[in-house]
Amino acid sequence: MGFDYSERNRRWQRLRARVLRESEYRCQYAKRFGRREAASHVHHIWPVEDYPEFAYERWNLIALSQASHNAMHDRASGRLTAAGEALRRRTIPPGSGRGKSSPS
Repeated sequence: MGFDYSERNRRWQRLRARVLRESEYRCQYAKRFGRREAASHVHHIWPVEDYPEFAYERWNLIALSQASHNAMHDRASGRLTAAGEALRRRTIPPGSGRGKSSPS
């Protein structure tokens, strides 16, 4: 059983709305490249399947467009793509110094 992204999970829905609002509904990945794209998804940088302790941490969430969100995930394997891994490596959990090691 995976993370509950449904409307029943009010805690997630409130946090998701906050992330989108704080980013002004703009894709933060596209912004890095000087592009303006609407954000409709909130991505767990450190995947919730591997790091459930980070599921509701604001630092672990980023607003993305659908295209950018799809670019972060290999939908066939369920793992992060090279772009998703690069973003994860750049995002160090607070208080950890260097972050957790990559999953094998």
